[in-house]
Amino acid sequence: MFNTIKNIKSVVIRSLFFFFLVVITFLPLSITTIEASQFSTSIIVNNISISKYEVNERRKLLLALGTAKASAKTLAKENLINEALQSLHANAMNITVGKGQLEDVFSNFLEVRSMTQNELKKSLKKYGSSIEELKAYLKANVLMRNILSRTYHSRMTQDDFDFTLFRPTASTTIPAQISLSEIIIPISIRGKDNTIKLGERISNDLIDGKDFGTLAKRFSRASTAKFGGLIGFVSINSIPQGLQKILTKLKAGSISNPIVTNDTVMIFKVNSWKTSESAKKLPSEVSYAIIKKSTKSPNTCESLDNKQLQGPKRENSLEKSLREKIKLLRPSESTTFTDSNGLQKILLLCDRRIILSKNKIKVLKGQLLEKRLSKLAEGLTLELKRTANIKFIK
Repeated sequence: MFNTIKNIKSVVIRSLFFFFLVVITFLPLSITTIEASQFSTSIIVNNISISKYEVNERRKLLLALGTAKASAKTLAKENLINEALQSLHANAMNITVGKGQLEDVFSNFLEVRSMTQNELKKSLKKYGSSIEELKAYLKANVLMRNILSRTYHSRMTQDDFDFTLFRPTASTTIPAQISLSEIIIPISIRGKDNTIKLGERISNDLIDGKDFGTLAKRFSRASTAKFGGLIGFVSINSIPQGLQKILTKLKAGSISNPIVTNDTVMIFKVNSWKTSESAKKLPSEVSYAIIKKSTKSPNTCESLDNKQLQGPKRENSLEKSLREKIKLLRPSESTTFTDSNGLQKILLLCDRRIILSKNKIKVLKGQLLEKRLSKLAEGLTLELKRTANIKFIK
């Protein structure tokens, strides 16, 4: 009996030893396999391998720069393929990117967005990206600019390649942020028909001026109900496409109609919008003349004397009625109107000039440069792709 127990114990010990030996042997291999899968090849461009990790890092950066989630991965792959081709072409032409060039472009990236490096770092971190990845992206754009400068120099002027004006050709705006409040009513509590009726009743109450926060606390079953439904600021690109289409049509302070899904009835309030590069009407100043309508009066800017010409004056400082008339004119155009005394007059616009800060001038020049360079870059990239060997690895 004792020998039998001893034999069983020996078999168990040997079995456990064999099990741990197998685990120890294959554990490093499994860890290596997991790690390798992340860094395994996704695309081969001629003799350059692009890993899945590189694609994912670029995807996160593009999301941070405002690219739509649905197209970010595809655009990331396209970016990296183009950059691999550009790198090979640049090596053949002995073209590089100077450290000073990259620093100038990065500094300008911060300046036109009125951001500090720490603010940019935090903004990128929200999407899992980094300043290092952004600099790699900017460096690729500068390299392409250098290639274009060498290739098409005779067709461009030196000003076209001012480093401080350059902006990447992809989307570079920190995406718009929207502050939302919500009322979420589950269908499971009252049934679909009754929940829809309740949603319509709440919507009518909101139209009549009742407080959104009060109704959210009473009827919403979302975790935000205790805060009056307040979600706060979120990136518009982080919101599902269907809901995006509804919300982007709403101005600050507006409330959506009830939105019915399979599980809930939802009502949203847009509290406010903000963006780092919000579209604003640029200030301008104008020079104009108001003259009597007669055949003898001069009717061109060149024929006016200094006493007749008014301005330059800031457009927003003019009386509303005059401002509205000038808004419809282009320089050298005129319109006839009747003044407060019943006299026929001619309003002649001679000049309109946009008033810009140095920073805004940089942005506008950079946008013009972007369009000009992107056309040349597109043609060159297509030519490089025509002769390239590109292979996608599943």
